[in-house]
Amino acid sequence: MKTILAALCALCIGSAATAQEFHGGLGLDYGKPHSGEDQAGFSWLGGVTFGGPTLRYGVELDIGMPLNGNTDYDTNRLRLIGMYDIGDYTILGAVGVTRYQFGDEDNDGSNFGIGVERDFSDRWSLRGEFIRDFLDEDFGGFTDAVTTTRIAMIYRFF
Repeated sequence: MKTILAALCALCIGSAATAQEFHGGLGLDYGKPHSGEDQAGFSWLGGVTFGGPTLRYGVELDIGMPLNGNTDYDTNRLRLIGMYDIGDYTILGAVGVTRYQFGDEDNDGSNFGIGVERDFSDRWSLRGEFIRDFLDEDFGGFTDAVTTTRIAMIYRFF
């Protein structure tokens, strides 16, 4: 899976024939493991998308940190994203790899997400998203699946 994701990322970055758009943002996350303690956190987002006005694709990296609580796990995700404009809203889907860090432990896995974005201006948008992480093994006091709900402000650099 990681080899396929790396190859697709290289194809996206090497695709100079389409328009590109860089974006960054800050998200508030609520992670709910299927057993274990919930966690509120924030994520820094950054990525690049390619394509036309209706259909876009690209890569996105997010780095998440806890706000409080006793679970205190950090998340890192590298995701391929696809976006489809339906007028006032943009639907997005994502798939990628995940790394959770809990103290000295690391655990890798995969993720997928679905969400919607609404533009406020030509540079700012609000994103709502559900992300599901599947980890390779139990770790950090919770099982191998975590569902994260995110709301984020996105800034496009053009």
